[in-house]
Amino acid sequence: MPMNSGKQSSIPLKQSAACILLLLMLGLVDSFQTVQLPRRAFRLDMSTADVDGSSNLLHSMLKKPSKALTVGVEYVGKTLSANEISILSMQLRRCKVSAIWCQSVDAVKEFSLEQQSAKGTFPGPCLVVYHGPPEEAASALSAGASAVVMTTANFDNSPLVQGEIVWKVTSKKDVESILEHTGGNANVFWVDSDGNAEEDLAALVGAIPAKALWIAAVEPMQADGAEILRGKAYKTQGCGSILVKDASVGDSEDLEYAQFIVNGLTSKASSEFKFTGLTGSTNGHFGGVQANSSVKWRRPTRS
Repeated sequence: MPMNSGKQSSIPLKQSAACILLLLMLGLVDSFQTVQLPRRAFRLDMSTADVDGSSNLLHSMLKKPSKALTVGVEYVGKTLSANEISILSMQLRRCKVSAIWCQSVDAVKEFSLEQQSAKGTFPGPCLVVYHGPPEEAASALSAGASAVVMTTANFDNSPLVQGEIVWKVTSKKDVESILEHTGGNANVFWVDSDGNAEEDLAALVGAIPAKALWIAAVEPMQADGAEILRGKAYKTQGCGSILVKDASVGDSEDLEYAQFIVNGLTSKASSEFKFTGLTGSTNGHFGGVQANSSVKWRRPTRS
C-alpha cells in the first residue's frame, strides 16, 4: 500500500510541474510579443525608426500582393472635438480605409490614439500619415504618425526626421534626386500629378523602382464618380494606393463618401454600381454603399 500511494502521488506532482512549466513558457511568449511588437503596426517606435528614406511599414500595408488598390482619405476638418475625431476614426476604419492623412499634429494625435485601441481587432488600425508643415514632422511622429511626407526641399532636414517617409514628387527629376539622396532606399512615393501632361506623368512613374509603392491623389465628389474612374486608371499604370483629398471634413457626408470611394476603387465589378444605403452612423455598422454615377453630394465642391 505505501508503494502504491507513492506512485499515485508522484503523478499529480509531475503533472503539476509540467503545467507550471507550460504556464511559464506561455507567459514568456506573451511577454516577448508585448515587448517586440509595441504599436509597430500603427505607430513608429522612435528607437528603431527608419532613417534611410525608406518606408517599409507603409510599403507592406499599402501595396497589396494581389495588386488591389488601397484607399486613404485626407482629413481637413477643424471643428471636431477630440471625442468626435475618435468616433470618426473608428468609423473610417470600419469603412476599410487604409490610411488617414492629416495636416495637423493635433489631428494626428487624436486619430493615432484611437487607432491604437484597434490593436488585435478586425479591421486593424489604419495608418496615420502627416503631410503638414515639414518643420512639425518630428512632432507629428512623436504624436503617433505612421509616416510623414517630405520632398526634395527637405533634404537638409531629413536627418532630423527619424521615421518613415512618403516622398512627394512632381517630376522624374524629383524621383531621381530622392533615389540618389537615399542610396536607392526610398520605396514609397506620392505622385502629385496636378498639371502634368500624360507623357510627363509616364516619365515620372517610369523612374520609380518597380518594387516601390506609388500613391496617386484624386479630388473628391466629382461629377459622375470621375474620381473612381481616375483612380482605376492610375491602377493600370502601376499605382498601388489612392489618396482622396478633402474626403473627410467633419460633416454628415464623411462616412457615406468614405464607403462610396473605398467600395468604388476596390470593387472588381463594372463602374456601374448601386447605392444601397448607410446605417449605424454612430456605432460604425454600415449597410452596403457602392459607387453610382447618379449619386449627388450636398457638400460644396472645391473652388
